[in-house]
Amino acid sequence: MSSMTRRLILFDLDGTLLISDGLGRRALDEAFAALYGWETACEGISFSGMTDPLIVAEVFAKHGRDAQEAEREEGRVFEHYVGRMRTLLASRAGAVRALPGAAALLERLAGEARAFVGVLTGNVEGGARAKLRASGLGDAFYRAGAYGDDARDRPGLLPVALERANSLLESGTSPWRPEEVVIVGDTPRDVGVARAHGARAVAVATGWVSSEELASHRPDALLDTLECLESALHAVLA
Repeated sequence: MSSMTRRLILFDLDGTLLISDGLGRRALDEAFAALYGWETACEGISFSGMTDPLIVAEVFAKHGRDAQEAEREEGRVFEHYVGRMRTLLASRAGAVRALPGAAALLERLAGEARAFVGVLTGNVEGGARAKLRASGLGDAFYRAGAYGDDARDRPGLLPVALERANSLLESGTSPWRPEEVVIVGDTPRDVGVARAHGARAVAVATGWVSSEELASHRPDALLDTLECLESALHAVLA
């Protein structure tokens, strides 16, 4: 694989590759209710492009608790959250679905010698894995990537993903560099991750942010959908 053409492609999950019909928010609400008696704790809080630790911090702040307490408690919250997510998924088959074109794009990239695919998501790993399995996208991302429990802010996830991808390279292969990374996501925060590290940003208007708003953040490529396979391939491999 030529170092001039290879690409480490890191996909966001929610709104980019899959949708989950609000199950993540419901599972978190149920976790907060069980642990602290806070009903509809996440009401009014935007999840778009956020990491799960920052969402927890916002919920604690909403209930008059400080950031230090939120950080101490987040392990308990995430344990309950992942458990509730698995229960909800088991009772609602089909609630989590791959977005149109996602599976075909991943399958095609799996056959590209110059492409290495991973995940970069604000979801904690347990929640991300549960969603991926339920969506039918399977284990495509488990080789490398970064999750919400790896860093509190989204830009902090990319160095983690790089380190993990580099640990899987064959002996003698040059390590991945930030400029060889492609971030694919549906929010301005995904574009921000790429900009913070000199990576390529591919925005996809399949989530909760309009194409016009995404365009204002000047991604390197902007797709309305992943359904046009050739356009998606060109965007991530260019």
